[in-house]
Amino acid sequence: MNSGSREEIVLKPDHAAPDVIAATLAMVARGTTMLKAKRATERALCDGTAVITLSQVEDAMALSDELRSAGISVTFRSAADRDLKAHFSARLKALRARLGMSQEEFARTYNLETKTIQGWEIGKVPDRGNRHLIRMIEKEPVTIRRLVNEA
Repeated sequence: MNSGSREEIVLKPDHAAPDVIAATLAMVARGTTMLKAKRATERALCDGTAVITLSQVEDAMALSDELRSAGISVTFRSAADRDLKAHFSARLKALRARLGMSQEEFARTYNLETKTIQGWEIGKVPDRGNRHLIRMIEKEPVTIRRLVNEA
């Protein structure tokens, strides 16, 4: 019986000619189908990035090493999201401070409710979509402001 944790990973080609078969087999060994693994690898080659969920990752480092050997770099989304969840309130406060905005200004600028920002800053954890929104604002505040306010 296989066990391990569910992991959402982002694949990116490391070089021009990754070993699609080796990368596919590394993902199949972690609980996905051959077809899904192959399509994710091909999508990464065509689009520059692809996301896939693997249901049985026992050793993230071993998976990362196998994929790197096949010419594919990997980022574990779930680890980054767990970190964001654990430190969300502090990160949001730091982000507002860096942008020089009050809760009200931040909410208005990014088309959010002030009460929502207040709740997040006292420890309520937003859903995954809003956590991703805040992560994007951390990286590209001007671009995200423009995008969320387009009509």
